[in-house]
Amino acid sequence: MNAPRIVTSYWANRELSRLPVVPVGISRGVPKWPLPFRYRRAMLLAPSRETFALPSDRAFEAAYLAELEATGVQRITDLLRKISDEEGGKTLVLLCWEKPGEVCHRGQFAEFWESSTGIIVPELQNSVQSHNRSNLQDAQERLF
Repeated sequence: MNAPRIVTSYWANRELSRLPVVPVGISRGVPKWPLPFRYRRAMLLAPSRETFALPSDRAFEAAYLAELEATGVQRITDLLRKISDEEGGKTLVLLCWEKPGEVCHRGQFAEFWESSTGIIVPELQNSVQSHNRSNLQDAQERLF
């Protein structure tokens, strides 16, 4: 498999503009506020409207997993590889709305990806959260 390096984070992560990564929205919508970074979209990884309308977390998780499985690892890899290649091979940061530690579909995607490919998808915020701006380079080197 020729998948690019993938990490996850959330739209309001202020560090995204300082890192050599490509933010990729996997949410149905995007922020209405001005962002200090350019981003790409991967709607193929956003849960469907029908999935979002489900009444429980358990139903949502089952439906989203079914969507990912139906899409397939190869099709997802091809999409992510295309985006990464168009951006000079940079690491992709898959974004949705929830802050680290909150239940969200990017975490579910990370679990799906690891179980399907053996590749761990870390949460970017958790890796740089405890570092101040002067230590950002050190945090980045540990990630990449």
